[in-house]
Amino acid sequence: MRAAGLVLALAGLAAQPAREPNKAELLLAVEKQLRAASETVGPSVACVVVSRSARYPKPAAPLPPGKLGTFDRAEFLKLTNDGRAALEHDLSDARTAANHDCACGVVVSADGLILTPFHVVEGATKVFVHLPGRAGSYADIYAADERYDLAVLKLISPPAGLKPVKFAPVALAGRDANVTAGKLVVAVGHAPGANFALDRPRAALGSVTGVRRPTPAPNATPENYYDFGPLLEHDARAVPAPDGAPLLNLDGQVIGLCTSAAAPAGERGPHLAFPADANFRRVVDVLTRGEELDYGYLGVVFNRGWVSVSDFVRGGPADLGGLQIGDTITEIDGAPVANFADLQFHVGAALAGSRVRVSVTRGGGRKELLVTLGKFKYDRAVIAANRPEPVLGLRVDYNTVVAEAPLGPGPRTARPLRSGVSVREVVPDSPAAAAFKKLGDEPQKWLVTHVGDTAVASPAEFYRAARGVRRATLTVIDIADPDARPREVVLP
Repeated sequence: MRAAGLVLALAGLAAQPAREPNKAELLLAVEKQLRAASETVGPSVACVVVSRSARYPKPAAPLPPGKLGTFDRAEFLKLTNDGRAALEHDLSDARTAANHDCACGVVVSADGLILTPFHVVEGATKVFVHLPGRAGSYADIYAADERYDLAVLKLISPPAGLKPVKFAPVALAGRDANVTAGKLVVAVGHAPGANFALDRPRAALGSVTGVRRPTPAPNATPENYYDFGPLLEHDARAVPAPDGAPLLNLDGQVIGLCTSAAAPAGERGPHLAFPADANFRRVVDVLTRGEELDYGYLGVVFNRGWVSVSDFVRGGPADLGGLQIGDTITEIDGAPVANFADLQFHVGAALAGSRVRVSVTRGGGRKELLVTLGKFKYDRAVIAANRPEPVLGLRVDYNTVVAEAPLGPGPRTARPLRSGVSVREVVPDSPAAAAFKKLGDEPQKWLVTHVGDTAVASPAEFYRAARGVRRATLTVIDIADPDARPREVVLP
């Protein structure tokens, strides 16, 4: 590790007889380390140029969300007869970059995947990614999640030899904390402008100045990452707008991804970055597979001001996992929980379907419970290139997306949550569409409890039981009717 090498080099200087290292030698050693870290990650830092213009030619048929495609200047000219506009709309020309929205991104896969904040590409009609060495490609949005504010772009024509960044292990609290105030960091990013080439990023040395934690309003349900997730504060400023620029340790490993979205307009002070901790990397892993994020859901209601359970969704994850009214949640998988925002963060980023260790205090003692999380329902923008293929004409979801109890303080849920999977989508003109049509006009009101004789309690269990089956009998119940009798749907 180069940081370790720096320590040894300085120790060696100090160990020489009759003299100690002078300031110039110390500064040269730090400068060498800074240069090495920058050169290590520099080829993996991209400049992301975004256009939201409505003048691009419309495709003959609607494209899937995130599918933006390339740019054909000849076709644009044919339709507009405007040479200047054609040049301006060609994002591959670095001379036009300063006239568009620009940010940074990092290579996370050798086959052309680039990580950047979601707000950078939200509403984009075209995206071009400039890479060091004058390489680059138009890109589609491969996967994105507005709630976490992260997106992964997929280069349409990725150049050879892309080198993914390496992530450092990051812990912000507890005995393993290794990213705290005072840690030296390097920010690396591009500064597009009329007279600046995009073949090499800029670097700046700084330090972590603290960890910013949200302070949500009492009884408020957090809406996005900036309401419940921690952020690194730092003073390393490589470019004027640092969105998507990596924050590195002195070994050239990524410890954070810069974002400006959390800073109030006009705020001056430390810059902010997502910490590349285990939660962040778990989310990035899902997005690099082109999949949708399924946030974890516990299904509890709290007493005001405490993480003390006042109620929970009957039949929900907390109930099935053994939590009791009056329990105070202190940790999720070893991460401390001091308030509802902490719980929302650690439960959400653990992702649906995972099994987490919930530590509680109960009756003056401590107890650990293993809870399988459901899915938190939210209505924010999501893009996923790789969605599960329909099985038997259906896509299904976790039963918790129909839970009526709120995540924060509020009234008790109206009725117990039943085990099963909710119908999310029915393939049009399929046997499933015809079969569910006989039950009414709202297929999403049905919960599938069994495939044949096999009980299914998660989407994975449903797909496993139904995939490859030519004919199946589904047992379904009406979610909205607590007294509804089970019905059978035969497919196909």
